[in-house]
Amino acid sequence: MFRKILCLAAAALATQAASANVLYTWQQVEHSASMPAGLHLELEFTDTAVAQGTLSLDVENHCMSAFCEEQQDSLMALRYWYAGDDGQQHWNRIDYRYRDETLPGLQRLSMTLQFLADGRMKGSIMANDGFSDFSMQGDGGVFTMLSAHSDEPDGCGFAYPSCGGERGMLVRAPDQALPEPAGLASLAIGGLAAWLARRRGSRTGMNG
Repeated sequence: MFRKILCLAAAALATQAASANVLYTWQQVEHSASMPAGLHLELEFTDTAVAQGTLSLDVENHCMSAFCEEQQDSLMALRYWYAGDDGQQHWNRIDYRYRDETLPGLQRLSMTLQFLADGRMKGSIMANDGFSDFSMQGDGGVFTMLSAHSDEPDGCGFAYPSCGGERGMLVRAPDQALPEPAGLASLAIGGLAAWLARRRGSRTGMNG
């Protein structure tokens, strides 16, 4: 029984380590009049990639005929869009998801990043899905949008043909509420205590 409890705790720890990702979200510092309002940018990395401190990617993701050719396993998702006035519309959306065969076409990603101890990052990011693209450069934890374009009429398309100048930070979001290793250890210890108590009880009954 004790061995079974330890195996369950080890399996839970392994599942936690495999599923833990780190999310960074855009926080505006200075708005540019040459860009539409409502810029959103989210990047999701594996915790292993963040723990390494730096990341350099230059890949093209080809998703054709229900098959994705992946050249990296550090960036799990990149979501970029401009929200409409009602917060519901998504202009110029780039939606990259690791090994997602529901997103056909070409996605070009290039980034050189350093994950800072204060929860921010710096470096450079470029993304292009063939319909929309953007590039930004970060120094000292603050990123500046160098340029953004889109084939769509809204957003950084015909409405704002010379997008650029927006400034903001990419900040690590609060950790998701995942089971802590200490909690899993307590689970195993509690299970062991219950098992020992039950064994003592059964022995006392036999002796009586």
